[in-house]
Amino acid sequence: MANPIKGEVGFSVGEGRFTLAYDFNALCTMESDLGVSIEDVGAKMDTVGAVRTMFRIGLEAHHGQLSDIEAGNLIHQLGLEEAGSLITKAFQGAFPDASAEGKARQAKPKPRGSGRAR
Repeated sequence: MANPIKGEVGFSVGEGRFTLAYDFNALCTMESDLGVSIEDVGAKMDTVGAVRTMFRIGLEAHHGQLSDIEAGNLIHQLGLEEAGSLITKAFQGAFPDASAEGKARQAKPKPRGSGRAR
């Protein structure tokens, strides 16, 4: 079962349940297989081969190594647009918004003085 707190995205294809996630190992594999830094991965989403590679890598943490053909078959059943949307959602989950953390209220300054009446 997918854990959105960990950036995991669950989806179904036919009767199968799958989880897409980009953990540290997946990010390293993605850099290696696509030949670009993580910052430049988004630019690769315009080729179907790169989408298939990203999809395959995102499945590995929960489903073991899949071939490009197996990943491509899942994409074919999902549709390219849906697969791209899942990749984007899982990839964004790998990098949680730091500004959302620590939104506690600002502490009120303590009043000056000893607090004792004279």
